[in-house]
Amino acid sequence: MFQFSVTGVLYSPAPFGISERRATTRSARFAGRPSPMEKVTANSGNLDLLRSFAVLLVVGFHLAKFFNWRIEKLRVTDFGLLGVMLFFVHTTLVLMFSLERQSAGSRASLLVPFLVRRCFRIYPLAILVVTFVFLFHIPSDLQFGRFNLLHQSTANFLANLLLVQNVTLQKANPGILWSLPLELQMYVVLPSLFLFASRIKSSWGMIAFWWSAVALWFATGFSTGLLPLSEGGIRSPVEALLKFTRFAPCFLPGIVAYKLWSRPRFLPAWSWPVFLALCCAAFLWLSGSQPIETGWFICFAIGLGVCVFREMRENPLTRVAQGIARYSYGIYLLHYLAIWIGFVVCRSLNVGVQIAIFAAVLVSLSVLLYHTVEAPLIAAGINVSKKLMHRSCALGVKSHSPGHVSQICSE
Repeated sequence: MFQFSVTGVLYSPAPFGISERRATTRSARFAGRPSPMEKVTANSGNLDLLRSFAVLLVVGFHLAKFFNWRIEKLRVTDFGLLGVMLFFVHTTLVLMFSLERQSAGSRASLLVPFLVRRCFRIYPLAILVVTFVFLFHIPSDLQFGRFNLLHQSTANFLANLLLVQNVTLQKANPGILWSLPLELQMYVVLPSLFLFASRIKSSWGMIAFWWSAVALWFATGFSTGLLPLSEGGIRSPVEALLKFTRFAPCFLPGIVAYKLWSRPRFLPAWSWPVFLALCCAAFLWLSGSQPIETGWFICFAIGLGVCVFREMRENPLTRVAQGIARYSYGIYLLHYLAIWIGFVVCRSLNVGVQIAIFAAVLVSLSVLLYHTVEAPLIAAGINVSKKLMHRSCALGVKSHSPGHVSQICSE
């Protein structure tokens, strides 16, 4: 699914097949002015809502799992999975625009500076959380009704530090880290996908590519008798390929959305939150025994939908969504710890006090670590990537003001 040539990634003067609109956008950047497209993607209330909706699904699911909330016909275990898959759509979309900005005036490598920025974005906070959990033996394997302490070993610790658990077949510790290796591995091929998408003039071509990728995955699985995939080990190279690319159709709708982004919006802004809720309900209704494969089609619907709803105007909902989106990475990594402190360590306290402690730990740590770890190291990553680019590159990064860092953090 990701077997694309990377020749163009190592040296790319500009995206292939770029439209006249994007050429105008690029000229505006050369003049030092933010383009209208750049403003829209940097301040999109719709994208903030999508990201905040995703992280709240994940946190809500893990709270339900800890308190052992089970409803007979409602698969609460799928809430968290859907949230992760929506993260994948959002991440791919905003990183496509990031790559567009990077390539606009660059005659240097796309791949290496892009990966440097992403590593500075993902690794620092993850390393801090993994090390804390390891050193203090924090129970971080969440099962229904309880936290378990994983058997900790040097191999497990190193795999989690490097975020290669799915390659080394180690248990994620804390458990929420299982999705980060998938993102990192996607980053390696995303510049190639960006060039591939830039060559396709019509958005219909990208839509056809998504359907072809899904059809190829199913055809390979059924022809080899490997579907439905087992949850056990890997018995053949084909099974390894199927499992390794299983979440690829969740990332690709972000590229579909990128191709459709400049099209006219015709649905009212107020219906975007309703659409997200309906997608969530459809996923829970249809997921059955194959929630990941069902999620592909929900992600595809989100990728199409994000481009047909008008942008929400600033209101209390968008302001809350913007705040949650800004601190979402910290919320994602730290909510296990907050649940454990609030409801396990403090279980002897009043329920109201437990809830207050959970919320205080989650909010305070997410905000504190954003400003002391995430934002400074994101800025450092930008500096390092700039030094790797040719001196004539116009990355559009003249300084690291709080507003600019917030925009990069949303990526």
